[in-house]
Amino acid sequence: MVFGGWALHDTYTTHQYAKASRGLITRACAGLVDADAVMRLDGGTDRVVLGGDEPRTVDFEGIPDGCVLSRVEERHGREVRIGQFTLDIKGLPQERVLHTVEDFPDEPFTTLGLGSQGDMTARTRLPDRMPLGDGRLGDYGPDDVTVVARCEQPAEAATTTLIVTATSPSTRDEAGDRPVLARLARQAAVGAAAKYGCRAQLPELPDRLPAPVVDLGPAAGDRSDSCGWYAAHLRTADGGTLPDRAAGVPLGGAAREEGCLLAVGPGATRRIHPTLGKEQRAHLDLDAVLRISSWWVRTRSYFGDDAAAFAVETPGKRIPDPVAPGTAGRLGDVLHGSATCQGRPATLTMTVPYRYRSVLGTRLDELFTAYATDAAARRGCTGLVLPPPE
Repeated sequence: MVFGGWALHDTYTTHQYAKASRGLITRACAGLVDADAVMRLDGGTDRVVLGGDEPRTVDFEGIPDGCVLSRVEERHGREVRIGQFTLDIKGLPQERVLHTVEDFPDEPFTTLGLGSQGDMTARTRLPDRMPLGDGRLGDYGPDDVTVVARCEQPAEAATTTLIVTATSPSTRDEAGDRPVLARLARQAAVGAAAKYGCRAQLPELPDRLPAPVVDLGPAAGDRSDSCGWYAAHLRTADGGTLPDRAAGVPLGGAAREEGCLLAVGPGATRRIHPTLGKEQRAHLDLDAVLRISSWWVRTRSYFGDDAAAFAVETPGKRIPDPVAPGTAGRLGDVLHGSATCQGRPATLTMTVPYRYRSVLGTRLDELFTAYATDAAARRGCTGLVLPPPE
């Protein structure tokens, strides 16, 4: 009977936790998301509390807006809080810096231990974003889904685009959470658009949400993804010191962002390294390149309002350097160009770490021209502006 009493007590307690959690989620996120769906993420939980260093709740008093929620678990006899769900509401064009690319960027690959014979560039830890359908609805990454509501006329504070992102840290490991997160993001975008006075027509979610592309394969061949420009370039260019691996994402004709990751595999690295000058070889230790500082290139294109919200983060500066539409240039490891697509701006970027720029030399300009020319032609852009030769 004692056991039965404890079981009833636990059931009652769980019920009370769940009831309180539903109410908290509804209040914190202003009814924009299904509370039960939020609680089911990452295998499910009955205890949800406000998360983050400073609790955030949706109040519709301005943009940006959002809510942060954590789950409570007992581990080793004590309660711990783990991120469960975050809803971010941002707007354009008033939020000028939405996309940033780092000068002196993070390595997109996991470094290898001393003496390791592994393959550093076989798999990226920072995959590019995937389009939702043709990209009109938005895009997604390993642990978040972003839905974009383009206002038919400017909404509150002259907002022309609402950007709603639903994030759950568990999604990276729980693929089944991705469709749930997508539905939550779209549901929140519909509600937020209505609340902020943004009249928008949102497409339905696609039937499938393939996992983000993390594996790099041969760059050459018949590619129809976001690295297709590079495969086409290789058909007429000498491979030489160029990357031999690529990870591209499906092309979305209306995507607000497109990315392609290129890298040099260990075999090609060992082939190229002996051809470098003596000083270069001394500076670019072969073992370090294979284990720690690989050779890679990353492109990212931004279109429409997103093109005007791009900046480059520079070491030592607290505020990123904004890049104005219609311009081109170089900011450390980042090259950028621009174009006009159906009357809207486009910002085209290519990031190449210094250690690999020194290997590519003048071929870097060749690469950027091939990438930017293809992107502009494919998206029907005019007025392509390229950075001057280095």
